[in-house]
Amino acid sequence: MIALESVSKLYPGGTNAVHGLSLEIEAGETCVLVGPSGCGKSTTLRMINRLIEPSSGRILVDGEDTSRVDPVVLRLKMGYVIQRTGLFPHQTVGENVATVPKLWGWGRARVKQRVEELLTLVGLPPAEYRDRYPHQLSGGQQQRVGFARALGADPPILLMDEPFGAVDRITRERLQNEFLRIQRTLQKTVVFVTHDIDEAIRVGDRIALLNFGAKVEQYDTPAVILGRPAGDFVSGFLGHERVLKLLAVTRIEHSTLRHSAKPAEATEISGDSSLADALAALLETGRDSLPVYDDGRYLGDFDAHSLQESLRALPAAEAAP
Repeated sequence: MIALESVSKLYPGGTNAVHGLSLEIEAGETCVLVGPSGCGKSTTLRMINRLIEPSSGRILVDGEDTSRVDPVVLRLKMGYVIQRTGLFPHQTVGENVATVPKLWGWGRARVKQRVEELLTLVGLPPAEYRDRYPHQLSGGQQQRVGFARALGADPPILLMDEPFGAVDRITRERLQNEFLRIQRTLQKTVVFVTHDIDEAIRVGDRIALLNFGAKVEQYDTPAVILGRPAGDFVSGFLGHERVLKLLAVTRIEHSTLRHSAKPAEATEISGDSSLADALAALLETGRDSLPVYDDGRYLGDFDAHSLQESLRALPAAEAAP
């Protein structure tokens, strides 16, 4: 777990980039820091691996105060991904990915095996990409290599600073999907910085919505933030499509389904569908209700009442620290 306790960063001249930030990030979760430009997101991220030193407060990783850890050793234990990838242009893809394992003193055979594993994991066949140079890759491919390099020595923590911000929308969505696929397998503790609320909703287990000075306006799951905004700042940042976004991240609440003696013979809905998908199925078929199944087991019928009650079932928003 990562814990920030009353962390502040005051720059010369009086600029208070981060002021008294307290935040807990659970192991295996993706926490997204999102907010307007200049609110302290990247500063907060860089204080975790001590690229920037806090002016006051403490940062704990698994209970250990990071100020007492050699910063080089600390950074080697944390993968770091940035917007422009930061790949070494004079090194091949394989050499870039091997950077941290080599620093840890791994043997040649072990390093080679790890490079092969990681390139395969991020969807870049080693035989085709291992010996290429960064300039021979597309922007999306470079981001994949940057992600693979961050995973080099299998660190428990990943810090990702606007990792997909420099690519086009379609490539960005593909990279987000790739990240989600890999994270489901690896279950790293991830701190992910973005200014894009849609990206935050898509990739985050929990979202810390920050105001200037890294003031936490709300810290909760995407569904709760969308369904129970903590104030005007949060509502404004979410935008007018908040309800549509909420439908996309909220699952059907099975207890709201109505039961019928004989389920309708019609298009069926999966039990793990989002409310957006379930509503779309209703509209496409023109029916008032549709049966919901989970692995062939009938759960009940989804209708307008189910939609309304599933939204009401959202837990109340937690108070921001």
